[in-house]
Amino acid sequence: MSPGPLQIDGHLNGPRRTANGGFAAGTIATRVDSDTVTVVLRRPIRMSVPLEVSSAPSGGVVVRDEGALVAEARPGRLVASADPPAPTFDDARRALEAHPLIGVRHALSDCVVCGPARADGMHVTPGPVPGRPEVLAAPWVVGARYAHAGMADFPAVWAAMDCPSFPAAALRERVMCVLGTMTARVERRPFVGEPLVVYAWTREHHGRRYETSVVMVDAGGAQIARADSTWIAVKHQHLVRLFRHLV
Repeated sequence: MSPGPLQIDGHLNGPRRTANGGFAAGTIATRVDSDTVTVVLRRPIRMSVPLEVSSAPSGGVVVRDEGALVAEARPGRLVASADPPAPTFDDARRALEAHPLIGVRHALSDCVVCGPARADGMHVTPGPVPGRPEVLAAPWVVGARYAHAGMADFPAVWAAMDCPSFPAAALRERVMCVLGTMTARVERRPFVGEPLVVYAWTREHHGRRYETSVVMVDAGGAQIARADSTWIAVKHQHLVRLFRHLV
């Protein structure tokens, strides 16, 4: 475990004015000495402010913002489940083009990961795979902005798996959800310019809670990263409407 402050850069937003959940979780995960890490986001993570990281009895860390608990991380374990067949890169591109909110201003349209018009973004914009509406997919060609020494930054790999793991039914029905928990394992960091496919599916859905899994594969179909996520539908309708209408 690595205590001490961390900070999320101000351009790495998901919802406006708060950090993208994947970037936040991936950055926090670097402080835990484990190949597989579970990060629990207790509240939205502010950007451009120092967050205090301290060791926890679980073998992980806790993260506080001015004394308030905002996240916890610990060694984790992925769910054992059969993966759907991986879409091709062309299918992932068609899925991106089918993203139902392209051209719509909404609460996540400026997300650094999935915002389709974000000039400095990663453009990992998920949409339904043709003929497989319950599977979301997105292509990702690693850019130099989110890499060092020719390889994607570790938090960027987590971030690239975050947005595609959004529940397919919630995206289709315009239900705003927030990332609650993410457990991920990165087998290797991809190279700049490498074409990748990120695809996800929902394992369980109970009320406002969705359990999803997401896989990142390379051009040869080899899995290079995987995550399980818990998404929670926003309870208050005035927030839900931000996702349904222009803002």
